[in-house]
Amino acid sequence: MQQRKEALKKYENAKKEGKVDKDIINLLDLINSFSHFYTTSSCSGRIVVISIPEIGDKKNAVFLGKWHSMVDVEDVRNAIEKYENGYLFLLMQSPIIHVVCEDLNHAKSLMQIALECGFKYTSIKKIDKRGVLIEILSTENLHIPLGIDGRIIVDGKDIEFFVEMANKMLLRSKRKLNCLERKISYLLLSSS
Repeated sequence: MQQRKEALKKYENAKKEGKVDKDIINLLDLINSFSHFYTTSSCSGRIVVISIPEIGDKKNAVFLGKWHSMVDVEDVRNAIEKYENGYLFLLMQSPIIHVVCEDLNHAKSLMQIALECGFKYTSIKKIDKRGVLIEILSTENLHIPLGIDGRIIVDGKDIEFFVEMANKMLLRSKRKLNCLERKISYLLLSSS
């Protein structure tokens, strides 16, 4: 249980430093209130404008814009204006939550709830002495190339459409987080 204490301390510090997405804090607090679960990392879902020197080179990627809520087209355009070289992408990334579960039965229970809420890519990532690490992940995901070698390859109308789609997908994924919070709250109430 030492790992749980350390993880929860790290989480509380991250909250104090503003490093935890505000719209997922209640859900993470709820998960962490169960003695047989604790979270290790999370993201509430985001829209990103990112520049990468080469495909697959995450290490040297540069975030030109990052939002955990719906974004205006102008904000995306302003981020695109910072682009200089490499590849330019607009991304919409699903919420993701990593949870260590005490045992396989608790992991199955939490995975079932996540699946019921539409987190279809939820899976077991690792089983070790700490417990069972599960990843709660949804299907919403968008990777749109916008530029190459410092040159934008889409026009303004395309960007408007892509931002509209990213916002719709992000909103859909946030609803799934709300479902997850409701169902876990119900689980907490029914277990007391």
